Amino acid sequence: MCGRFALQSSREELADFLKLEIPELYVPRFNIAPTTPVLAQAADGLTFFRWGLIPSWSKDPAIGNRMFNARSETVAEKPSFRNAFKRRRCLVPATGFYEWKSTPNGKQPYFCHLDHRPFCFAAIWEHWQDAAGNELQTCALLTTPATGSMTRIHQRMPVVLTPQDHAEWLDHRDESTDRAFTCMARLQTDFRIHPVSRDVNSARNDHPGLTAPLADQVDGSST
Repeated sequence: MCGRFALQSSREELADFLKLEIPELYVPRFNIAPTTPVLAQAADGLTFFRWGLIPSWSKDPAIGNRMFNARSETVAEKPSFRNAFKRRRCLVPATGFYEWKSTPNGKQPYFCHLDHRPFCFAAIWEHWQDAAGNELQTCALLTTPATGSMTRIHQRMPVVLTPQDHAEWLDHRDESTDRAFTCMARLQTDFRIHPVSRDVNSARNDHPGLTAPLADQVDGSST
């Protein structure tokens, strides 16, 4: 799964990576949690979605609080996700994500990154409106079974697309579904991993030190 991530890039670095103008509201964040706004690239450009997908047919928006991830193996079939997967895909930029490993001293958080360079999660989004006309646009990140070094930390990992697959993923034409699965099969997996402070456990903490390695902790999965 993926329950926290970071987007540390400067406005200039992110604009260069996405080849798009970055919204004025953008600020780097180091502990992005579900139910908060996340920057996302949809087919028509950059916007902010609330992280935690609310299906359009849902009567209760609280369902989104637990639907922040969607399994890639079942996303095309699950009623909560299948319409978004078919018609409303997006990219969520990040510079790393956190996973927790069980240890004798409790769960240890790790930061997983590509040398702190920006990359994009595969995600889906949905438009929701209640009877009073209140609207929300929400999203979920796709996950897949862990591979490579990630298997030492967690059994699952987010789907991180290669830059060459970004446009293909955003293609929402009906015939593009099979190509979307092909994109997911070429996910990036060469993550660098290091243990970080348990301060990341609280979503109230949001500062650069959260992604820094614990110098006094040695673990065979660190690279």
